[in-house]
Amino acid sequence: MVCCPFHDDKNPSMKLYEEKNGNDGGSFYCFGCGEHGDAIDLVSKLFKLAPRESVEKLANDFKVSLFGNNKQSKPSIKARITHHNYAVQENRAYKLLADYCDYLKQCRKDYAPKNHGDGINPLFMKSFELEKYEYYKGIFIDGTKDERSGFIRDFGGVLSGIERVLNEGKRERKVEELA
Repeated sequence: MVCCPFHDDKNPSMKLYEEKNGNDGGSFYCFGCGEHGDAIDLVSKLFKLAPRESVEKLANDFKVSLFGNNKQSKPSIKARITHHNYAVQENRAYKLLADYCDYLKQCRKDYAPKNHGDGINPLFMKSFELEKYEYYKGIFIDGTKDERSGFIRDFGGVLSGIERVLNEGKRERKVEELA
């Protein structure tokens, strides 16, 4: 049972039936408003499409050919490399932003003034940018592909700067450990 998308439903009132061996099924019925039909009807009503458009949408969404040729063409090597490179860039950006957020949290803790008269360390002040970088990190969690690629394109220099800061921090910690 699910909440019906066709009326204001606070409690699940729509039953989805699975298709069983080509027999009856693959349908829905709402006990609240009476809407019913098969998968094509559901898509038609949900997206306000004609039945043919619904079939095309379902075929496209599930990568099924309408003409009986269900062989999916393999992406070209160039397309696969491009996709892989993009995934690497996204992962790098997210990792840098996550690590930088952790770094800013640590700076807030480590460099907070201990006494009223203490000076303010610039790294403590920098830690107040945490919310901005948490927002940027959120783009890679909840954002669309366009938002993520736009961030990588527009903020590549920022990411390089973050990487430099994080690498410098690692070097400083190693020197402190050796001393």
